[in-house]
Amino acid sequence: MKPSAPILAVGALTAALAALGGCSSCRRAPDPNGAATDSGSSAQGAIVIRPASAAGDSGAPRTGMTWVPPGTLRVGTPADRVPRVADEEPAGQPVEMGGFYIDLLPYPNEPGAIPTTNVTRDEAEQLCTSKGKRLCTELEWERACKGPENASYEYGDSYRAAACGTGVSPEEAARRPSGEHAGCKSGFGPADMHGGVWEWTDSSWGRGSKDRSLGVLRGGNAVAGELVARCANAIGRPTGKRSPTMGLRCCAGNRNEATVQLTVKGTPGFQTVGNPEELHEAWEPVLRPAIGTAANHFAKAWKWSPIANEELVMILGCNRVAPQTCALAVGRTFEGRASLISSEDVGQAMALPDVARIGDARHLRIRGLDPAGTFGRDITYVYGRVEIGHVSRP
Repeated sequence: MKPSAPILAVGALTAALAALGGCSSCRRAPDPNGAATDSGSSAQGAIVIRPASAAGDSGAPRTGMTWVPPGTLRVGTPADRVPRVADEEPAGQPVEMGGFYIDLLPYPNEPGAIPTTNVTRDEAEQLCTSKGKRLCTELEWERACKGPENASYEYGDSYRAAACGTGVSPEEAARRPSGEHAGCKSGFGPADMHGGVWEWTDSSWGRGSKDRSLGVLRGGNAVAGELVARCANAIGRPTGKRSPTMGLRCCAGNRNEATVQLTVKGTPGFQTVGNPEELHEAWEPVLRPAIGTAANHFAKAWKWSPIANEELVMILGCNRVAPQTCALAVGRTFEGRASLISSEDVGQAMALPDVARIGDARHLRIRGLDPAGTFGRDITYVYGRVEIGHVSRP
């Protein structure tokens, strides 16, 4: 085989989430490339990150490689950043990494060359071994990509499709010669870690309920560029699989033994919180500045887990004087902290709106009655974001 080349205030939501989080009585996402996009786990998912071994390399220059010094890798994506796959990524947990070398470009590590593809993981390892190197571990790969600032993308925290040419099909991307995008470079030096081929690592999947015999690939490309182009992103594939979109990159030096084992926590679902009036007194000082001097109350509240390891709260806040107006806010609680992630003015309500699940747990709909008649608005969870759609009527 030859390899080929919101009217409810932000502060109100924060207080509400904190109140809900302290009350015991109220106490996967589609793959844009046809497969799972995975990285690890949130802290709520019982992450185990094994410490890295110390590396004895000095960091002396090696042709075609760059030295990634010892340091702290923040694995995965923090809970306050999006996009994020909460049931498959750590929330920025630190792990100490030893120093190592990594090739500047995908194999064969030559500017202008078409990256080698159609290799199994074992064949990729053999190619690296033949050069006196080895396959990178997936966390070495992530460390090299995130650079010294632990950025979301190799070029920073904000997605820029042009930097690496991401947002196209993997088949198209795999045919690109190395070095086409000068701005596609990590702070540690390696280039083209995204935008081209998916790169084998020597790590096993070890995530959630998926097949733990799968191998892990990093980098690559897909139409959902903002998601796939993150340094935390990964996919799992059988180690014997060959594909024209799958290649490799080599590392050298002492191998870091850090791994991530994920236990998925929670079952996706949606439920009403008991009696939201129990929260009204505590929330009154926060809500009143948001909606003026009109009397107000928390009409309804819900707990929402769109995917495992993601815990959201929705609060419907309304005033009690005519015309009654309401607003819906959605927030996230994570490790005792609360944050607003989406809010929307629901408008005048002739009757209190309600929220119901539509299809899978990532899709909800608020339904109500206003002066114009009945209405509905879809609420959709998309990789950490919550989108509240436009009003629709029968």
